[in-house]
Amino acid sequence: MPQIQRWYKGFSYRGNPQELIEQISKQVQRHNLGNFVPLLRVEKGVKSRKPFYFFLALESLQKGDIPTEVQSTLLKLPFFKSAIKGSPSFSYEEIKPMVGVAHDVYEYTNNIPYQPVQELTCDNPFDLIESASINNSFIDIDISRRYEQLLYWLSALGGGTWESFKKACAALKIEEPKRILRRLRLLGYIEFSPDGYRWSIAPIAIVKITSESNFQEFILCGSRSINLLEKLKQQTTLELINQPIGEAPPCVRIQADNPSIIPNLVEQLSKEFSIINAGEVSKLLASILPELTTWKQSLRNLQGIVPSLYEWELFDGNDFISCALPRETGMYRMYNTKISDRPLYTLFYENGCWLQGDWYGLRFLALQHSGQECIARYEVETKRLAIPVSQRWPEIYERALVLASGILPKYSNSWLLYENVDRDMMLQICYKLHINCVWESTDV
Repeated sequence: MPQIQRWYKGFSYRGNPQELIEQISKQVQRHNLGNFVPLLRVEKGVKSRKPFYFFLALESLQKGDIPTEVQSTLLKLPFFKSAIKGSPSFSYEEIKPMVGVAHDVYEYTNNIPYQPVQELTCDNPFDLIESASINNSFIDIDISRRYEQLLYWLSALGGGTWESFKKACAALKIEEPKRILRRLRLLGYIEFSPDGYRWSIAPIAIVKITSESNFQEFILCGSRSINLLEKLKQQTTLELINQPIGEAPPCVRIQADNPSIIPNLVEQLSKEFSIINAGEVSKLLASILPELTTWKQSLRNLQGIVPSLYEWELFDGNDFISCALPRETGMYRMYNTKISDRPLYTLFYENGCWLQGDWYGLRFLALQHSGQECIARYEVETKRLAIPVSQRWPEIYERALVLASGILPKYSNSWLLYENVDRDMMLQICYKLHINCVWESTDV
């Protein structure tokens, strides 16, 4: 039986590599081309407005044979005008010396821009925040509304299986449910069982956030309904704030000019809704989060793996590379190519234990184990925290940052930017994660 082959088509382009990745990835999703175009690789050290090479991974029965679906849709984009001449197809080994980290186009839903791990765009990421950027300025209102509908739907269901969650996403034409689930968890809307089989909507919670205004400010977490929002509007000032790109339900921001309003409101609404006054959750969470080693010990240990029955890839700090049987401590992808060319699991291996956790958390462990310095930048006056995209924190620690504002991070080239992060909270988490944080100032 003929085997599907993965090969690369090369192109040259002059322009913004981040925009290229975003637009190609959106087209792959829009036209459901994930089975033909699994990933994209970009030349190392690429800089905006300079010519660079990029390589589109393609899967077909014959090397060099571009699927019709790809030709008629994706290759119509202007990025593909200049194909590399001389070879209709490349193998990974041929392009490996010149390319950086693989960009998984099929999994791409959160606009993570390409940037090699070892190379950051600038020393002060806050210089880039106000610059025009597709992924920060563009809000897809239609997709934002669908995410809001999804939250209403999940709230009405209350809980269910992973399959029911995927079906809810599919019904609303929202792709990549795993990414969606992570964002909903970061925002405090939903929880998931450790075995990954069941989800449940979180209880309605009014969460306090730090505010410099004369009003007390809160965000709404957990279950959501139109009836609830109408009740809140009657006694508070309610504002809906779109998430970056619109790829999550809008944040419900609540303002109260009287400190007694929220406790009284919660008491009134408790007769109709299951609602709690949760306090300043971001600070509470930061105070109880464990040190990184303790968190690692809490991860689920997957039992019964026989390494010789599978193929393996090791994360080398920048990309996954093929390896023999796992021996050294690190992050691995585990394959059974007789069944699928997609990894069965991504795991962290140490002393005979196979640890399961969120993908970014496992990568963070691998980076720390390899001795790479993990860094952050904090701007005191604006209370903004910047983390390299390539060093994104484990989910539970990132949740503390997101709940400080109710807004998902924005992207500024190779940095993730979080708003309204309290200084003491930031110091607590950086200490627990062994992060070297540099303080920036807007003062001249």
